[in-house]
Amino acid sequence: MNKGEIIELEITKLVYGGEGIGRYDDMTVFVSDTTPGDIVKAELISVKNNYAKAILKEVIKPSEQRIKPFCPLSNACGGCQWQYINYEEQLRAKKVIVEECLKKIAGTEIPVKDTISSSETKNYRCKIQFPVQQTKVSKRFVAGYYKKGTHDLVNIKYCPAQPEIIDEITAFLREKAAELNLTAYNERNKKGLIRHFVFRYSKTAQDVVLTIVINAEKTPENLIKLCDSVKEKFQQVVGVVVNFNTSHTNLIMGKNSQLIHGRDYIEEMLDSKIFKISHDAFFQVNPLTASKIFNEVREIVKQRVNNPSILDIYSGSGSFSIYLSDLASEIVAVEEIESAINDGKENILKNNIQNIHYINENADTAVPKLAAEGKKFDVIILDPPRKGCSKEVLEAVKQLADKFVIYISCDPSTLARDYKILSDKFTAEFVQPVDMFCHTYHVESILVARAKD
Repeated sequence: MNKGEIIELEITKLVYGGEGIGRYDDMTVFVSDTTPGDIVKAELISVKNNYAKAILKEVIKPSEQRIKPFCPLSNACGGCQWQYINYEEQLRAKKVIVEECLKKIAGTEIPVKDTISSSETKNYRCKIQFPVQQTKVSKRFVAGYYKKGTHDLVNIKYCPAQPEIIDEITAFLREKAAELNLTAYNERNKKGLIRHFVFRYSKTAQDVVLTIVINAEKTPENLIKLCDSVKEKFQQVVGVVVNFNTSHTNLIMGKNSQLIHGRDYIEEMLDSKIFKISHDAFFQVNPLTASKIFNEVREIVKQRVNNPSILDIYSGSGSFSIYLSDLASEIVAVEEIESAINDGKENILKNNIQNIHYINENADTAVPKLAAEGKKFDVIILDPPRKGCSKEVLEAVKQLADKFVIYISCDPSTLARDYKILSDKFTAEFVQPVDMFCHTYHVESILVARAKD
């Protein structure tokens, strides 16, 4: 097998990362844009000792699970990877991916339930982050998602994964920015102004807060004109914020922002609970499906412990804490980001809750401190970012958790890695996958583990 060679093979399963895999000459081959049951021709682009990577050249015989994508840009755009796969097969594949990550990385077979489907499979994304570029000759503004495997942008005019109002606002911003002679940030030479358009959309109120991320330390006059124009044009835009990011990294937002118009947050109501969500605070991209997760975790706690003390680590603005507050004797919520803590404090007031206490500190230092003080909690909630938990947090959790750990993960590989560290003190009961990110390979998982006797 050599790079550039065209091979024919049958795809047998999907893996984390979105590719299909098959066997050829006793070697595993990863092929993009395929699904189990496809018989394909593929071009080898990389050949290693025990596996190869290939790109799809032709579907000789399509799988019964292969369907027509509903977005005309699905072949180019990297925003969704699995639109060509039947939705039920996507759910099945995500369950298998979680099972295999746990088996391969954690070295254990944990019961994995069927994947809970998303409440919506279109128009579900309520946080949208569009990088911005300009064409070389015409200086036309381009905003959208990156092409698969590149940092070249697909100019998104209509995205069925997000609310239609976002398409309209983005189109206006592209035209108006060019009219005002503004510039887009260039990753190569580090020059230019506008880096990202970031939208927060409220399903409840159907309004939008727009954040324009710029490569500057103060807001230029022409950019204020752009902010004025978009606020005047769209009644649904209830706030416009400028965020300053002069770092030459992949971080989308900088630490400092300026409110130009209206307010810098949206409000969402889920199951009669009110959530303030600041423009830069974490909240689930798919709020209606997030409520399924919150209720699932609530039911898990309710069935296992009466009147528990709870430690909510990486709490964000306190979603899990708020859903669990009426079941708990006390909740301690640990969160590093100040704006999320501020949202959380407002949220407990809005929801008339008295038993949540916030610690505004990095989990890597705050959680070991609690362990050193000899604290104990009946239930620990872990909801870390994609990179998972640090060893410091996991070792402290072993000392802090009296009865149960509930780990909510957006990456099954880091979930498996972290459970392996916890498994000398805890036994997993089951894992519940949830489809938070339709038509992508990403999967949310809830792992429930009880303390060993």
